[in-house]
Amino acid sequence: MPSRTTLEMVALIVALLGEAALLYFGQDPLVRLVLGLLLLAVVVWSSARLGVVDLLGQSPADQVHKRRFVLLRSQVQQLLDEIRRLNWMAVDVERGFRTRDKALREMDAIEARLKEIIAEIRGTAGQISTESEVKADES
Repeated sequence: MPSRTTLEMVALIVALLGEAALLYFGQDPLVRLVLGLLLLAVVVWSSARLGVVDLLGQSPADQVHKRRFVLLRSQVQQLLDEIRRLNWMAVDVERGFRTRDKALREMDAIEARLKEIIAEIRGTAGQISTESEVKADES
């Protein structure tokens, strides 16, 4: 006896072929509507049982570009945050919100932190994240 999956696949193919034949050969609009809806129910049911809906919902990019370097990504994000801070420090000085001396001290501290982050990135580069890190990053 054929497996359940085989029977569902046959039902899907037969229903799709029936839909195509009905659209091409059907003359009476009422018959086309009723039979089309019945066959559509079979198509939806069998495709849901076979997982076709899940396959269509997945993007190929999602499968290829799964995050593998979560720790590296977080360190690069920290680097970008510090660069943004450095930029806003310069903007604050230009607008007169901070004194130049205080801003320069803060910018020196940010620069030192940037160097630390780059050293951390160098140590982390190439380390593939564990499954738990990837799941924690996705949530």
